[in-house]
Amino acid sequence: MSTAELIYERARALPDPLQTEALHFVDFLLSRLDARLEDTEWAKFSASQLEKQYSPADAAYDQD
Repeated sequence: MSTAELIYERARALPDPLQTEALHFVDFLLSRLDARLEDTEWAKFSASQLEKQYSPADAAYDQD
């Protein structure tokens, strides 16, 4: 039995208010996942924008 099936079976045994709470928790977990993916996309975008503006002559500023 898959994890999703186990969650479904156990959630069915809960009273309605707790099923609603479990659903809200699943929604919360999904929103965290979406936020993490969005953060990754923005980081890649930011790095690509910086790379476009960075030239070999700027390497002098990387030295101490």
